[in-house]
Amino acid sequence: MRYFIATYGCQANYADSERIARRLENMGHTKTNQVEKASLVVINACSVRQSAMDRVYSKINRFGNKKIILAGCVLPEDRKKLKSKVSEIWHPDEYFDPPAGGPLHSDDSGAFVPIMTGCNNFCTYCAVPYTRGREKSRPADEIIKEVKSLIKNGQKEI
Repeated sequence: MRYFIATYGCQANYADSERIARRLENMGHTKTNQVEKASLVVINACSVRQSAMDRVYSKINRFGNKKIILAGCVLPEDRKKLKSKVSEIWHPDEYFDPPAGGPLHSDDSGAFVPIMTGCNNFCTYCAVPYTRGREKSRPADEIIKEVKSLIKNGQKEI
């Protein structure tokens, strides 16, 4: 099955998309850069940035009868609104840790290496704890290993 990932939001979402891509590859799917050729579309969205959710709402119906997975920092309210339009909803905890084989980086010029996700502060103006959950950090040795692997594979910007 060919998949296409549409990423809307911040750098964390782009890093998540690299992890989602590897997860899908490990499941036997093949990436395409043309949504028309995909039978699976992953929408990696961000309720923290309203402009990102506005794009999701305006584009979701254009994907036709493809299997759609909603992922990313999506507030419960937005998940409810989109639930009938998607096949599955993935929470960031499902792909925060690097999958077997490491993230599938989209190009050789740069890569994102997340060191933590979530937040424990629950500020009144912020949605991050509600979309990403409680603060969770990766072990330092795992981060260093990923960075060394990226350098070895020619990444120029991390």
